[in-house]
Amino acid sequence: MLKSIHVPILIVFLLTLAFLPFAQPVRTQSGCDQPAGQMTRSSLRSTISQTTIWYTVYTPPCYESSTILYPVLYLMHGSNEDDGQWGRLGIQTILDEGIATAALPPMIVVMPFGEWIANQNQFEYVSWENVFLSELLPQVEAQYRIDPRRETRAIGGISRGGFWAFEIAFRHTDLFSSVGGHSAFFAEGNAPPDYDPVRLALNAPNLETLRIWLDRGRDDYAQPGLDMMHERLTSRNIPHDYTIYPEGQHNNAYWRQHVAEYLRFYAATWLTPTPEPTPLPIIFATNTPIAQALPPTATPAAQTEDGSRFLLLPVVAFPSLQSSISLETLQTVAIGQPHSQLVLDETTAARLAELGVTVNAPTVPDDALLNTLWRDRKLYTLLGFDRLTPRYRVLNIDGLHPLDHNLDTYPFAFRNTTPNFHPQRLTRLLLSGVTALTRRTRQALDENGVEWAAEGIRAYVERPDFFHTSNEVSFSPSCPQADEPPLGEFCSKESHFELFDRLNLDIVELTGNHNVDYGKNAYLNTLSWYQNRGILTVGGGDTLAAARTPLILTHHDNSIAMLACNWVGPYYALAGEAAPGAAYCDWDWLKATLPQLAADYDLVIVTTQYLEVEDYRPLPKQVSDFQGLADLGADIVVGTQAHKPQTFEFYNARNGTSAFLHYGLGNLFFDQPFWGNSRFFMDELFIYEGRLLTVGLFTGIIDDLARPRPMTDDEQVNFLAFMFNTQGGM
Repeated sequence: MLKSIHVPILIVFLLTLAFLPFAQPVRTQSGCDQPAGQMTRSSLRSTISQTTIWYTVYTPPCYESSTILYPVLYLMHGSNEDDGQWGRLGIQTILDEGIATAALPPMIVVMPFGEWIANQNQFEYVSWENVFLSELLPQVEAQYRIDPRRETRAIGGISRGGFWAFEIAFRHTDLFSSVGGHSAFFAEGNAPPDYDPVRLALNAPNLETLRIWLDRGRDDYAQPGLDMMHERLTSRNIPHDYTIYPEGQHNNAYWRQHVAEYLRFYAATWLTPTPEPTPLPIIFATNTPIAQALPPTATPAAQTEDGSRFLLLPVVAFPSLQSSISLETLQTVAIGQPHSQLVLDETTAARLAELGVTVNAPTVPDDALLNTLWRDRKLYTLLGFDRLTPRYRVLNIDGLHPLDHNLDTYPFAFRNTTPNFHPQRLTRLLLSGVTALTRRTRQALDENGVEWAAEGIRAYVERPDFFHTSNEVSFSPSCPQADEPPLGEFCSKESHFELFDRLNLDIVELTGNHNVDYGKNAYLNTLSWYQNRGILTVGGGDTLAAARTPLILTHHDNSIAMLACNWVGPYYALAGEAAPGAAYCDWDWLKATLPQLAADYDLVIVTTQYLEVEDYRPLPKQVSDFQGLADLGADIVVGTQAHKPQTFEFYNARNGTSAFLHYGLGNLFFDQPFWGNSRFFMDELFIYEGRLLTVGLFTGIIDDLARPRPMTDDEQVNFLAFMFNTQGGM
């Protein structure tokens, strides 16, 4: 608590303000023709710290000529900085532009210099909290036309300033409505319990009344404390926004990229709400060409000879819970109807303007788009096909990938302009996890048939150019009886091989640890079945050399090397010099092989049978090993061992490349009916002109022990929310 000698000062100040006429925050200042606000530096003499406290104040355009009261934002600087830090991060330009375009309301921003006291762990009379609340805040709010209500007062800070913002806001929820910590530095024990933000997160009252923001870049050394704050707020069900951007360290370069996003957070409740758009009538009847509803220069592409066109796709951040959008929504966007979830980058907005298409959506700089979507995962954008990266995920349209629709009816596919999409340059590869047609799955196939088992996913697995699964169990003529002494318990019936034919399976991975359960003859016979049906294999073979041989796919001028191996055995499942089985993940072999594959082929994919654990998160050593494969040259590393789906990572490898890591796909056909074991991913890799363009996530559920199907919308949202939360902020 504040020392009693200063409490009356604050109370008298707040009571005085209670009698001032209040004005509601406004979105724009009518009649204001000033293009810029003003930054003013002032000071006060602190009697608490016996120090001169400087502070910089931003006032909006036309402040001097207006009579309204403004909302106020207090922003603290980081350690070894001063009240000029936020100015050096470009805050004035962002405020001026945001206010001019009505993206931000006119506001006052106060940026104090904490001097030595803000860097001291002092929390009684001589403390930054006491100086700020008892001296600086009353002076500023008496000096400027500030709306002093809690609802119009926010506080935030960078690093050490973020610590103070949370310390002050958590202890004084009656004074502030919003608090933000940008790479805020928290560490339990840095302050006494009554003042420590991470302790207050566990027990301070009324935190649910605050709007709370936390953010950091992926490589921020303040991560442990921010994660702790996030976990503790989550444990109390305190709503908050914790954004981990895919890039960024604990420095000004990172914070400078996000100032606009910070300001939008603080001002979100100060903006006049935008009325919901009036729904348009359905004007795109099935027999009406969409070209009739668009400008002549923006006619969607008809089917050209090779299908090439200029294509913009709806995309979200990879960890967004959104997976689909309706064609009707995109059609209304294409004729200028606003959609509150849409944001464009400057390049896309300019390109649409060139094509004569008016899209009513806010724009952000190109280099801010990705972080904007990762921060607010309800947003989506339209992005050129050739500009996709794996950190974006393409939305399905009414449940189907846009490329699986007739693009003649899609409003953002254009002809008569330079194309960015050439179908003959694209390769689609679908990876699935554990298949084991044994035990109760085998019984379900006997009772219901392979057509029943295949029909739930067949339409989805037929669309890619290649469909892969890791089949862990060999087929045996007398299954479940054994022709030779079994080494393990699992076998599949030969009659069930037809399931693979029904699914048009292209690639079988043989790293599974049960393929040799019924002896080498069953294994070799199964291998012959694959070869006779034109099914490619990887990760296993009749000898060690065959098992280690990479699978090379050359398709549409994309060269793809697939390598697969088993990390855990058992010993009898592993190939020997003249014995069949799986390739062991020997580091000497991998170190010699992967760099050469990376040099020779466009893309290197490694799938691996790792230790099976009952966890949605990878083991620490699993993370290290998968990252090690990426460091050697793998562009994509996927765990095919997992019976529970596991989380993802975008990893910046030591060789300068970025790799997509998925630690576990889950079961595809296996008899584990538990919640996590019956849910699975299939990863669809879109490979274009030699690079991984994006990854599509198929989410499914295994019904009745043997029939996988796509999740419903509600099932998918719940599943993705669980997986991305398990990811720890992805």
